[in-house]
Amino acid sequence: MVTSRIGAKFGVVFSVVALWPCVTLAGAWPQPRNHLQVIVPFTVTTASAEYDAEGKTQRRNRYTKRELSPYAEYGFSKNITLVSTFALTQERTSWLGTQISQRGMSRVETGARFALGKWDDTYYSFQPLLIWHGAMGTTDPFASQRGDIDGEFGLTMGRHFKWLGFNGFSDNLIAIRVRPANRPSEMKANLTIGVSLNKDRQVMLKSESYVTFTKGSGAAASQSQSNKLGLSVVQRIDKTVTMEVNFSKSLTGRNAIKQTSTGFSLWYNF
Repeated sequence: MVTSRIGAKFGVVFSVVALWPCVTLAGAWPQPRNHLQVIVPFTVTTASAEYDAEGKTQRRNRYTKRELSPYAEYGFSKNITLVSTFALTQERTSWLGTQISQRGMSRVETGARFALGKWDDTYYSFQPLLIWHGAMGTTDPFASQRGDIDGEFGLTMGRHFKWLGFNGFSDNLIAIRVRPANRPSEMKANLTIGVSLNKDRQVMLKSESYVTFTKGSGAAASQSQSNKLGLSVVQRIDKTVTMEVNFSKSLTGRNAIKQTSTGFSLWYNF
């Protein structure tokens, strides 16, 4: 990974959201029993600036990240959906005129989503995850190293709505990621609002935010936060395949990269 705390903090937060009614529901909604959904996203992220500890923008060496992160959901039972993803990552930056690059499997995530039920027209689910890190080569003691394992515990909330005659949904994730040792833990909140333009096309607005926290000495130095906003267009190709094109950009942050990302995904339903 890039040998800086800011580089280690950077990551495209990939969240699966509901597509209603054009494809099978996901996100806060459970997958139907024995139904498999596979999403294959490819994302390119670039940055030539970063936020300092006070949130002010400053120049940095150009940073580029390319990531392929297949994601799968399987309906194990009526109320349990198994989830898993792994990421193949290439990162590149420059330092004093020298190009530093690394590629490989950066993480593996696995867990399950448990449907809790519906209350006041909102669907609730609990989603615990285990995250294994494959990063290597960084000297930052606060960064995740190869073999580190984190635990994430999230609550998802989803609901349907009507807007100007269009079908829509909102999908919200609030989660805490616990990192052992000296690595700062993370609180994140992701919100997706989608509107179906017709039975085959949908537009989604995505907000992704996180803040890190830690205890003991060195806490202030390791804290960071980031707020991003993104837009996606989803188009169904046929009964089993859907395509998504997305764009996102950092709005504010502290001790974080000011990043711009573009991506392309294929969704498969079995």
